[in-house]
Amino acid sequence: MTTASEAPVTGTVAERRRGPDRRRRPTPILSRYWLVGRRRGARRADEAVGQYVDRYRAGEWLLIGLILGLSGSDLLLTWLHLVEGGGEANPVMDWFLRAGGVPAFAAAKLSLTLLPLLFLLLHVRFRLVRPALVALLVTYGLVLAWHGVVAVDRLQV
Repeated sequence: MTTASEAPVTGTVAERRRGPDRRRRPTPILSRYWLVGRRRGARRADEAVGQYVDRYRAGEWLLIGLILGLSGSDLLLTWLHLVEGGGEANPVMDWFLRAGGVPAFAAAKLSLTLLPLLFLLLHVRFRLVRPALVALLVTYGLVLAWHGVVAVDRLQV
């Protein structure tokens, strides 16, 4: 019988493993160490994609914060547009506005942005999630640009 120190070594030094994997189950999405634990990323190159972490990089937080900030700006500019007699173009958000007024509209707008963003943050180290976050950021930028076009159009009338 061979011991862990006598186990064959394959790959580079950084990928060296002694014996079989000791984990009984995969790393969970959330753990009691979320945001305070030590998992910051993969230890080996082959584990870099599709891994859950406890702590996120500054760029990941920045991306989430920018999207939330643009969403809040969209909420404010939409409210100003509604006060001036305009309408909501999104049929789902228009339903919330008609069903519950501005409080329901604001709650729906923020929760329908925050909850999916939390899901994407948890999966940020998975394939295609970062590009999806960048696409969301660009989309919100375009929405705010449209708010600018509408505001300029209102001033000219």
